[in-house]
Amino acid sequence: MFNGSPIFVRVRRYGRQVTDMAGGQGWWLVMGPGLALIFLGLAILIWPELLAYMVALALLTGGMVLALWGWRMREAERRLRRRRNGRAVYYEEPLDPGSMF
Repeated sequence: MFNGSPIFVRVRRYGRQVTDMAGGQGWWLVMGPGLALIFLGLAILIWPELLAYMVALALLTGGMVLALWGWRMREAERRLRRRRNGRAVYYEEPLDPGSMF
């Protein structure tokens, strides 16, 4: 029905490229993660506390990443402030506003 459509011809051509790059075993690129998700789902059904551990691990990882990102931003701001202060111009004598014009 859609054999003559350019969209399906393009997708079919790219599918062959992926399969050729994988050495004729490109189907494992989809089958492998699918089977892993099935086994993970079965493991969670058998041991429900596994889901709690996985969620806790994801929350801890996310929190650590955000905290480290914030710390790095803080350090970058400190370095920028130090550089900016090093280039500042300091006057030894107080400026007289009347002498500027």
